[in-house]
Amino acid sequence: MIRTETVDRLFAGLLLVLGLYVVWTAIEYGYMRAAVPGPGFFPFWVGLGLAGLSAANLVRSATRRTALDTRFDLPTLYKALGVLAAVTAFLLLAPWFGMLVGSALLGPAIAIAIRPRWTRRLTAAVAALALAFPAIAYLLFAVYLRVPLVTGVFGF
Repeated sequence: MIRTETVDRLFAGLLLVLGLYVVWTAIEYGYMRAAVPGPGFFPFWVGLGLAGLSAANLVRSATRRTALDTRFDLPTLYKALGVLAAVTAFLLLAPWFGMLVGSALLGPAIAIAIRPRWTRRLTAAVAALALAFPAIAYLLFAVYLRVPLVTGVFGF
């Protein structure tokens, strides 16, 4: 068995690095364009929040201010690593596929990582999420807020 504190510190450190990477990448996309937020505006704040909360979790875990009672078993650890891999792949591939296509692929990738068996109901829910989330995100950000989205090499 792997100690919970070890996994907690490992994930806090990995998420801190991931958050800093998101901030760095968001700045390259452009924080503002004229008087409106650029494509990097929201990822910048999400990455900053992720990095800040991960740093706080790392400090909390290192100073042992809160003791965690449970232990991780290997299947749970593999699921967590699978989710981390899916999110990392999304971030690395977003410049190629764009945010909308990437977000459509992220939901099923996370579902594959955390769900040991598929049912028809789960498949329908994951498919609906994969189609609805990018459409809602497009309507909210690109149409309503007029925020340019990160597009991939194919233009969407």
